[in-house]
Amino acid sequence: MSDLDTRPAESAFTYPSFKRYWAARLCVTFAIQMQAVAIGWQIYDLTRRPLDLGLVGLAQFLPSLGLALITGHVADRYDRRRVMALCVVVEAMCSVLFLIFTLRGGTNTSYLFGVLVLFGTARAFEFPASVALMPNLVPQRLFTNAAAWSSSAWQTATIGGPAIGGLLYAMGPGVVYGACTLMFGLALVQMAQIRLEREKVDRQAPTWKSVVAGVSFIRSEPVVLGAVSLDLFAVLLGGATALLPVYARDILHVGPWGLGLLRSAPAVGALATAVVVARYPIRHHAGAILLVTVGVFGLSIVGFGVSENLWLSLGMLVV
Repeated sequence: MSDLDTRPAESAFTYPSFKRYWAARLCVTFAIQMQAVAIGWQIYDLTRRPLDLGLVGLAQFLPSLGLALITGHVADRYDRRRVMALCVVVEAMCSVLFLIFTLRGGTNTSYLFGVLVLFGTARAFEFPASVALMPNLVPQRLFTNAAAWSSSAWQTATIGGPAIGGLLYAMGPGVVYGACTLMFGLALVQMAQIRLEREKVDRQAPTWKSVVAGVSFIRSEPVVLGAVSLDLFAVLLGGATALLPVYARDILHVGPWGLGLLRSAPAVGALATAVVVARYPIRHHAGAILLVTVGVFGLSIVGFGVSENLWLSLGMLVV
């Protein structure tokens, strides 16, 4: 048998910079998920207005929407390591501001919403920069392996982060914000040591055409436009995540730890589906499958809405 046959498969983790990137993304996602549980419960605890929970999501979404044409452009034109690191610094500052507000016994939710807008702005720039950075850290032949490991970090943190955040909240919201600040700090330490395997940054002078290139592509491809639009309206009109603190506190009566479990449940379903699709990839009837799954998504939201049992609610969110 030749050396090629006996040689173990090469992994993206053989490249130190990818390991640091993976660890940084794991820490950042854990912090984001933990903080989401704390801020949702804290705001609802202060106001008892479900509308404010919708405003929590809106405060973080509006920067992404308003800066959509700019954030990807920045990731393409500037050093992605610096963009990502600067965004994580701002996110860490937001956690510190939440911590200060909590320690001082603050009750003005306008302050919290202002910090959330700042946090959402940092997230709007950090996400495309972090995604675009990964191909620069490994050779092209290992991109698929790197993408799989990167996805695993995100899924792990999306499942574990809310559950841990809910448990920590039992000791107080300040404990959660302190832990988030620490996680962001650990991420920055890892990012400071990242070195590029290969540089691939377009530094041409920006033009309006280059800024709107992504939108132009989607508009020119009816299949892509239809799929994106369907997913957009399904999530926009059917997402129940924003109201989870209401269900956890007033309907299911399970406290912050239950809220953490509820926020983790959709990620469990997503991970299970990813495993199935990896084993049995979709090769035919993709459009029909998309329509059916969006319909099932809608039914699961209805089931969650009428449930008054924690385990049934978790099951609907997993679906």
